[in-house]
Amino acid sequence: MLPDAVDGLFLGVDVGTSATRVSLVRPGGEALVASAGYRTVRSGGGRVEQDPAAWSRALAAALRRLSRDGTDLREVIAVGLCGQTPTLVPVDAAGRPVRAALTWQDTRAAAEAAELAARFGDPEPLIGTALPWSAANLPAKLAWLARHEPDTVRRTRWLLQPKDLVGLWLTGSPASDPWSSKGICRVTDGAPAVAVLDACGWPSDVCPPIAAAWAWRGTVSAAAARRFGLPAGIGVCVGWSDALAQTLAAGCFERGSGFVFSGTSAIVGAPVAGRAAGLFSVPGSCAPAPLLYGPTQSSGASVAWVARLLGCRPADVPAIAARASGGSGGSSGPGGPGGSGTSGGLPAFVPYLSGERAPLWNADVRGLLLGLAAEHGPAEIARAVLTGTLLSARHVLDAVEAATEVRIAEVEFTGRGAGDPAWEAIALETLGARVRFHSDPDLSARGAAMLAAIMAGASPGRASAALGDATTTAAPSAASLAWGRRLSDRYRRASEAALAWLEASGGDADG
Repeated sequence: MLPDAVDGLFLGVDVGTSATRVSLVRPGGEALVASAGYRTVRSGGGRVEQDPAAWSRALAAALRRLSRDGTDLREVIAVGLCGQTPTLVPVDAAGRPVRAALTWQDTRAAAEAAELAARFGDPEPLIGTALPWSAANLPAKLAWLARHEPDTVRRTRWLLQPKDLVGLWLTGSPASDPWSSKGICRVTDGAPAVAVLDACGWPSDVCPPIAAAWAWRGTVSAAAARRFGLPAGIGVCVGWSDALAQTLAAGCFERGSGFVFSGTSAIVGAPVAGRAAGLFSVPGSCAPAPLLYGPTQSSGASVAWVARLLGCRPADVPAIAARASGGSGGSSGPGGPGGSGTSGGLPAFVPYLSGERAPLWNADVRGLLLGLAAEHGPAEIARAVLTGTLLSARHVLDAVEAATEVRIAEVEFTGRGAGDPAWEAIALETLGARVRFHSDPDLSARGAAMLAAIMAGASPGRASAALGDATTTAAPSAASLAWGRRLSDRYRRASEAALAWLEASGGDADG
């Protein structure tokens, strides 16, 4: 391959929250995709776990589905990885998981998170980024395991992420990238975060070898080739978090655009340098350019919740929402231009059904549905939920703009809702910017394929251009921009009400 050329078939693997997805991408952006799902076990007390063996079964099943569709996996020339983070997978010296994985949704370690915050305060000198001392993040999970499962600490050789365990299965290497393992290592240089690990009750040598996401991890072994049907000897990269892989695939680094990636949660931000409370600051040592972003807690999860409430499928919610009285706020929307703003308006929804991550990082706050009126029915409730999930994304975008004084004029939008007219209309109404809608609903796996191309010699820009998906762009009207600002202001007040309710309940989420 010539320098910076992109030629061949690249496989991207995304070990996601609900499924493992694979994407075979050729130059020009054509992609063949398949997936296989698995269970998440919720057992109370904030415990949310997955069986790592399910990821192996899912990867094998997804690759078999590609083969049944006539794809010759022997044409794959390189493999890229990404996945859910921060999901903690302790493994022993033989690479076997010591226990079930603690997913990013697991919040059992709230007490340990509070202790770490009280002890250390600002985490940046220790970790290299302003990682919140949250129960969702790795340090608090490590402290909980050391306190409650000391045998897990004794048996563990490496602390991995899901994509790193898949990489270990494929190549025998436990390597990770600095961003996915933040809190275990320092993101600035990849060295173990010794002070943090010591405070959490772990030795520093459990930190895996750290390298750039696009670095060479190793080659597919003969055993892995038999297990997964891939060619033996092809290269596998270290891999990245799903959030950063999506950012690469969406072209954000090249265009400087903001992003809203909507899945079970949403990943929201922009490629700008800066620091803001409640947001992740990705240094240039971890990515082609600095990033400021945050993950929300319940984007698609809120849609699944309202679908259960209404007795329909999540895929049906946008069509139900489209029947809400008044239509788009940019014309004569409910409570918008031409609406009353009181009983004739939509309810306000804050999607804190399982707490909120960015920008609040509060595991105890709960969602609210405010402003219900007698005339409201399923359509108005569905519309309020879709609007609220996108306004939670705007909350993060506004935090980025406030911290950096950089106007986000364009937003890349993909995942749940992309391609659906009702979702796209609400996105234009709420996000306050021109929106580029991506046709690929799972940019993470495509971004992993781009990492494989970068490993093979392409530049990030060339990989993004050659392997990118088709897009369409739309701009909000002046009326929609004005209405979006009103909606955002109302959302902020509803968010404050949710926090006030928590305080009035004595800090008890169930109070």
